Amino acid sequence: MSEAATRPRRFRQFQLFRRFQQLRRVGTGQFLTDGALIAAAGAELMTVVGEVGPLTLAGYVLAVGALAVRRRRPLLVVLATVPAAATGYLWLAPMFALGTAARLVHSGALVGGAAATVFVTAATPLVHEVLRTGRAGSPAVLAAGLLGPALLASGPTLLGRVARSRRALADRLAETRAAAAREHRLAEERAAAAERARLARDMHDIVSHHVSRIAVEAGALSVTADTPEARRAGVRIGRISSLAMTELRDTLGVLRAQEAAGGGPGSLADLPSLVAGSVTDASVTNRVPPSAELGAETEYAAYRTVQEALTNVVRHAPGAWTRVVLGLRDDVLLVEVVNGPPADGAPVTGALGSGEGSGLGLVGLRERAALLGGSLEAGPDGGGFVVRARLPRSGPVSGR
Repeated sequence: MSEAATRPRRFRQFQLFRRFQQLRRVGTGQFLTDGALIAAAGAELMTVVGEVGPLTLAGYVLAVGALAVRRRRPLLVVLATVPAAATGYLWLAPMFALGTAARLVHSGALVGGAAATVFVTAATPLVHEVLRTGRAGSPAVLAAGLLGPALLASGPTLLGRVARSRRALADRLAETRAAAAREHRLAEERAAAAERARLARDMHDIVSHHVSRIAVEAGALSVTADTPEARRAGVRIGRISSLAMTELRDTLGVLRAQEAAGGGPGSLADLPSLVAGSVTDASVTNRVPPSAELGAETEYAAYRTVQEALTNVVRHAPGAWTRVVLGLRDDVLLVEVVNGPPADGAPVTGALGSGEGSGLGLVGLRERAALLGGSLEAGPDGGGFVVRARLPRSGPVSGR
């Protein structure tokens, strides 16, 4: 496969590798953060190991261990830490769980309910203690008792919602930047399209002027020539000029991105007229079923392959017989153009860049086939020359 065909695949592989690296960095950062939080909550747990019973200690261990899955099940982890908050000895685990839930859970009602649950659970023992000691009539004492649970529930919740809002703002900012980049790219594409349209108009005006003069001269030659051969040559030149004008208009439409979908010069249906106007002894054998649906790019590439091959025959092997064969096999369009030696027996030259030809036409055909995911081979065949193209049945949609 050519370098041009493998470049998109390499780009996709590079993008996947970068994505993997980003995910690995994010995963490493999350792992370190979770480890630090669990270590902090575990250190707090170690300070009360000797002051609580086995059942309460088991609840503490559950609360600390649940922090390992706080990103995947934030609300369940909050519920797992509620028993620890009820004793008033372990506060870090409920705070970490509640802050994570406030940052990750979209519903404000669920987050509010989780915060209220933590507050009520943490405040109940303190209120009970105030009532038991008989100081319930002192509002200052009651307010002081509720301050701790209020901070326990509201602090992480507010911080988590702020972090969520900050992340949403960063996402919107990134989307805005991406939209601005897309607009800039579209503006560049529109400017490039306008420049192509201008060049297309200039090319059309210049080339059509000269081709029209050739057609006029050919028409005059077909009428006023002294010999039948010269008059027939004038007719052929006029036909070729007309075909050139048609293809020039088609190219202009492509550059303006206004060509009609399907049809138009450049399809398999146009091959007979192309061969008829090529001034070669050529025949066309089309074995593609009429019901077969081919991509527009594939048909255009096949048309250009036959056109370039016939041009090489006229230039390097004048008078040689030529055979054009098209077939469909396993969703691959096969295009073969074979020609014999020149009529005068001279060797075939220039087709691959030797002799007088530049070979750029075949290079362009190879590149076009490679962009579609196909291939093209060309070389001597006995005393003549052969061009074989393998094109996918449906090529990617792109400009010609």
